[in-house]
Parts: sequence; structure tokens; C-alpha cells
Amino acid sequence: MNVPTPEHAAGTADPVLTKAKVTIAAQIEDPGSAEFSDMKRAMRKNTFGRAVDTICGRVKGRTASGGETGRPFLYLVKEDEAYVVDGKSGSAASTAYRNICK
Repeated sequence: MNVPTPEHAAGTADPVLTKAKVTIAAQIEDPGSAEFSDMKRAMRKNTFGRAVDTICGRVKGRTASGGETGRPFLYLVKEDEAYVVDGKSGSAASTAYRNICK
């Protein structure tokens, strides 16, 4: 499998990154306010030791009340699934991010 280098992954032309951004933005209160940083695509091992094509990073956006929020996220490329960490330490998103992105 050909995985882009971090320099290529940071570009906006990658359709996988574009799809990830859309999927992740849909999970925050104001999808139009989503700003992404630290996005890194890599093959990482899941909790079962299997290689998984992932994108880890941070998404910043506005809440409905106008406040700002910044959260880490995990995107599973093959499954087209996004996990935005909501601050709850035992949540599925928090556990998945901690196990795969850290």
C-alpha cells in the first residue's frame, strides 16, 4: 500500500484528507467553522496489533453559543469513520484516539 509522506499528507489536494475533513466536521456543532491542524496520515496498529490506515489530528470550531472548542480526532480511512474526542475519558473516541494516535 502506498501511503503519502507527511509533506504530501499536509496538502489540500489529497482526496482522502478532504473526505476525512468532511466526515469530522459533520461531528462538531458548527461544521462550517472547522479548522484542522496537526493532521498526519500513517499506518498505525490498532488494539489487536493490525495495521490500520489512519489520520490523527486536531479540529477547532465554534459551539452553538459562539465559544471555541479544540479537540483531537482519529479518522479510519478504510472505514470512513471519524472519532472526535469529546473530553470524556472513557468514551469510545477517547479510547480509540489514545490507543491508536499516541
